[in-house]
Amino acid sequence: MQLSAAFRALRHPLFRRFFAGQTVSLVGFWLQTVALSWLVWRTTRSPVMLAVVAFAGSIPMLVISPFAGALIDRFDRRRALITTQVVQMVQAGTLAALAFADYTPIELIVPLALVYGCSWAFDVPARQALLPVMIGGREDLSNAIALSSLVMNLARFVGPALAGLLLAWTGEGWCFLLNSVTFLPVLLAVRALPPAPPARPTAALMRQLADGFRWVWGFAPARWLLAHLTVMSLTVPVYQAMVPLFASEIHHGDSRTQGLLVSSAGVGALIGTFLLAARPSVRGLVRVINAASAIGALGLITFAQTGSLPLACGGLVAVGFGIITTAAGTNTILQSVVDDGRRGRVVSIYAMCFLGVVPLGTLLTGFMVRHLGAPLTLTLAGGLCLAGSALFALVYPRVRAGLLPVYRELGIVAADPSRD
Repeated sequence: MQLSAAFRALRHPLFRRFFAGQTVSLVGFWLQTVALSWLVWRTTRSPVMLAVVAFAGSIPMLVISPFAGALIDRFDRRRALITTQVVQMVQAGTLAALAFADYTPIELIVPLALVYGCSWAFDVPARQALLPVMIGGREDLSNAIALSSLVMNLARFVGPALAGLLLAWTGEGWCFLLNSVTFLPVLLAVRALPPAPPARPTAALMRQLADGFRWVWGFAPARWLLAHLTVMSLTVPVYQAMVPLFASEIHHGDSRTQGLLVSSAGVGALIGTFLLAARPSVRGLVRVINAASAIGALGLITFAQTGSLPLACGGLVAVGFGIITTAAGTNTILQSVVDDGRRGRVVSIYAMCFLGVVPLGTLLTGFMVRHLGAPLTLTLAGGLCLAGSALFALVYPRVRAGLLPVYRELGIVAADPSRD
């Protein structure tokens, strides 16, 4: 496989400009994510408050996302994405002003995290639904999805490390301010996109929403893939809210230790997304997804049980690889087989199963840590994910059998393939 093939979606100018803007913007996203969690831990020293803020920033993805997807299918997706970017830019600027004023009560931090979460619930389906517009069809869609994940995780590697240094040198306010500024390149990139008018809806909003869920439930591969993703999302990503606790209490470090741990997960995610980008098609991807979730589970158990910082970083490399390979691989398969009329709704259901259920696991983790301790709680979470991976391995033949006819119809596989 030539290296150029791994970046083939960049031959499309609109996607190339968006990719560059996202690279800058997502570094800012990770600056803010690390700084906000450190701010909450520094001012409250409470694992429950860490979980509450993470919950507030993520729960809209579960509650709002399905409706957001149905609405995205009814409106100009380009205009919707511009709106979400502006809201997030203003939210980051507000956090910066509060931090510089040294006025950051948790009563304000939680609502601001909620505002961001509501915006993100609309941002994800709008962003994903615009990918075919950027690349002019489906030919390079799987590569565009993988590269979008790649840039997210490249930023996940750079952003937390930079945040650790900025937090040690200047404080949280500069991280929030820089994040606000980084929205400008992506706004310019989105403005350059052509309008993306919606298809005329033929049904009421609730009926349209129900149609998206019916498609997912009625198509067995989508049902099993999303169930598997949900189990992984409820268990493995919960480590993120507890990183400040592990950095200071387990590894006796500071914000730079936190940045190192988060960046380690970013390294694993980078490896996963690059491997996905280098794949020529979705054939064989179901097996990769199954193995990745098991690797992520084992990495979480390693991270939870070790007192060695290098080994903890190694565990988080496996965690990052497992999360992003499972999630991006599932998204690639779904977007490869869904029709354009349902794309926004199916992407929003995917986002609900991936990002939306994380706050439920995070909130439960925060309370369990108070009674069981962080290492045991995360070990149990890893064990549950491992069990889910084993169950998915048992239903793999059904998933493969359901996908093959669709792959043949789309020309992804030949008449008698040896792999899915």
